[in-house]
Amino acid sequence: MNTTENIYSLYKCRVLRVYDLIEDVKLLLFRFENPDIAESWTCKPGQFVQLSMPALGEVPISICSSPMRRGFFELCIKKTGRVTDKIHELKPGDFVGVRGPYGNGFPVDEFEGSDLLLIAAGIGMAPLRSVFMYAVDNRWKFGNITVINSAKFGNTLLFRKELEAMRDVAEAENIRIIQTVTRDPDWPGRVGRAQEHIKHANTDPEKTYVCVCGPPQVYEDVFNTLIKNNYDPRKIYVTLERRMKCGVGKCGHCIAGTSTFLKYICIDGPVFGYYDIISTPGLI
Repeated sequence: MNTTENIYSLYKCRVLRVYDLIEDVKLLLFRFENPDIAESWTCKPGQFVQLSMPALGEVPISICSSPMRRGFFELCIKKTGRVTDKIHELKPGDFVGVRGPYGNGFPVDEFEGSDLLLIAAGIGMAPLRSVFMYAVDNRWKFGNITVINSAKFGNTLLFRKELEAMRDVAEAENIRIIQTVTRDPDWPGRVGRAQEHIKHANTDPEKTYVCVCGPPQVYEDVFNTLIKNNYDPRKIYVTLERRMKCGVGKCGHCIAGTSTFLKYICIDGPVFGYYDIISTPGLI
């Protein structure tokens, strides 16, 4: 993580591209205006930034691009309130303030030499895309890779077109992309919840790291299915985005746990291991 004397210092960033993904969700590409910052700024898959809109406030957003691309980063932003509504009005050439990166990302160095299984439900593909793109950029460091991207309807599958476009090349690189929906009678592809397709992954459970992101109600079934299929719970990681506010552990908005065992999602996470998840009340 980059550090400055003032943890609230903002970097000036220019909007380069705005792309509509699904209803109320946009993908924005940003560039640092200061060339020194552009050269030195680094992040890990799973970390987040605080995106600031003048006179309105700021929101924590997971970085969804590969950290291998210096000077640029992408954010996937869902319209959920006053600040994000204004962010959705941004156009190429506009400027925003950014601070970070913050948080505890995925231990991608630990993943090297192993298979990867990424399981996303709903908008969960946003933070997992950073892990996926990093693995693609460093393909030789990892074994087989499977991405399971799920949603209720085909038109709510996040990054659907991007993943479809990658499919043929991905298969040649031992990357399996599974996109599935649960409530769309017109969907021509796979159907069912994400956990129902774990059996179709090309990963070896004994040597696989798993990254999961989705709404809270999916985790129990995903965990149970993974463990039933012999995936090591010590190698299961979850990224949480809910309830964060200041990003640096000052406001207390994202505290979970008990009076003697506290976790701050913004500084202890947003990436947590399986045993942290099941042992910390209120974390999900």
